[in-house]
Amino acid sequence: MKSSVALPVGILAALAVAMFIFICWWFPRHYKKGVKADMDEVDEDRRLRQAYEAQMELQARAAEDGGAPPPVYEAKPQPRLTYVPPVAGY
Repeated sequence: MKSSVALPVGILAALAVAMFIFICWWFPRHYKKGVKADMDEVDEDRRLRQAYEAQMELQARAAEDGGAPPPVYEAKPQPRLTYVPPVAGY
């Protein structure tokens, strides 16, 4: 191979190897962070659901035992959404 080609090819090969090593280090690390964040969110949702189910169980037992009836939750009125055109009329 000519010496005028060897240096640029060697530099490009070194850059390609460096990028490959960087990719092999960077992406698995962030993939693990993302999976951990998703699992933390799922665990929190599971914990909240189990707490809610336990509360409903206690209220059902209280109602069966002749205690106070479970509370009635009223729906909050939602603001009425209307269409707003992006451009004013002419």
